[in-house]
Amino acid sequence: MTELLMHSVPVIIAVLSFWSNTERKLLFLNLGLCITIGSLLAVQQAWAGTLVMTVAGLSTTYRLVTNKLLAQSLTVVLIILMSALIGFINMKTGKTGWLEIMPLVTFILYRFGELYCKEAGLRLSMISGSLVFAVYALINQTWGVAVTELLFAISNSWFYLRLWRQARSLPL
Repeated sequence: MTELLMHSVPVIIAVLSFWSNTERKLLFLNLGLCITIGSLLAVQQAWAGTLVMTVAGLSTTYRLVTNKLLAQSLTVVLIILMSALIGFINMKTGKTGWLEIMPLVTFILYRFGELYCKEAGLRLSMISGSLVFAVYALINQTWGVAVTELLFAISNSWFYLRLWRQARSLPL
């Protein structure tokens, strides 16, 4: 029963993402996903994914608390440092295959969007990251995470399309 609940909560949060019509709502939902998916992956002992979700939650919290974007150079430095930490732990645990690289790619895409991009760029980064992480979840047979990430990609695609249409209708 506990495992069913752990798989279901991220899916519920992903469904709620269809109402995340602002950047702040999107970030709050992303933080919820970081917490729930990180917990689920820890229970399943998928340590690379757990570590990525923990660091991601800290990054999302920073953005929510400060509500500021970082300079491109600082964003790159932070992503490199955080990625190096993840790589170091992966090397120590012997998890250096392609499968363990997928959460890192997702992490990089999400962090770039969170720390450097405004809403449209954030949503594009999340769409890309969600698709990569959905594949990771399918390979790990974590259906709740896979469904969650696919729903998150769809909802972000919907809101990105709305932003794109708004931008096209603005007069030059």
